[in-house]
Amino acid sequence: MRASTQDVPDRDFVTALARGLQVIHAFGSESPEMTLSEVAQRTGLNVATARRSLITLEHLGYVRRRDRRFVLCPKVLTLGASYLESMNLKEVAQHHLLDLVERFHDAASLTVLDGLEVVYVAHVPSDQRVRHGRSVGSRLPAYATSTGMVLLAHGAPELRERLLAAAPHPAYTRRTPVGAAALRKRFARALKDGYVVAVDTIEYGAIAIAVPVRDGQGRVVAALNCATRTDQIDEAGIVTTRLQPLREAADKIGGMLHRFPALAHSVTI
Repeated sequence: MRASTQDVPDRDFVTALARGLQVIHAFGSESPEMTLSEVAQRTGLNVATARRSLITLEHLGYVRRRDRRFVLCPKVLTLGASYLESMNLKEVAQHHLLDLVERFHDAASLTVLDGLEVVYVAHVPSDQRVRHGRSVGSRLPAYATSTGMVLLAHGAPELRERLLAAAPHPAYTRRTPVGAAALRKRFARALKDGYVVAVDTIEYGAIAIAVPVRDGQGRVVAALNCATRTDQIDEAGIVTTRLQPLREAADKIGGMLHRFPALAHSVTI
């Protein structure tokens, strides 16, 4: 395993740090314990340089000695933990959004609720000539969007009551649910079906299907959707083709929230 630190033109490149990381990466299932000469051989470093790296790592608690052999210490795991703790939901979701776009050529988004608006925390546009003008940070009224209806339906009752008390809301199209009765009906259906399809509710010719994303405690903290045009697919077709893949993607994102609760910080507006 020879990871070269040579031929790096950047004068800010810290060669000693790179060599220390080389030494850490030299350990593995085939070489869980190594002598100084074995470390030097696997890294391509001379013995003196490998020795200095090992002694430094030993003093820092990343390596310890067993007689003449060196082994990694559990502290090495903190290097990966730091990355996991710094991840945000956008980074976790982006891969799954890209998969959905590649598969269906729709736009795909992950949103969270901020008051009575949805905020886009991750978005991949369609790879066709279909553009809805969404981007990370975009805000839309929750009552007029597929993800917003999912989040409102599963959200705090007082938030729904606040929305209903302010009805009727501005209509974006003739199909936007603006009255209290229409909104209650949509909430009930969202809870019953476990998904929401919105057709022409935010703009004519737009259709989207959304599902909830749950954290480790089963709480709905985000919503995931696919969106395309009504001249591409109808409501029955989008449910038949997109619902299960969306649910699978939402489960995977939720699984990451369960395994790494620190990710939840990125869904708090």
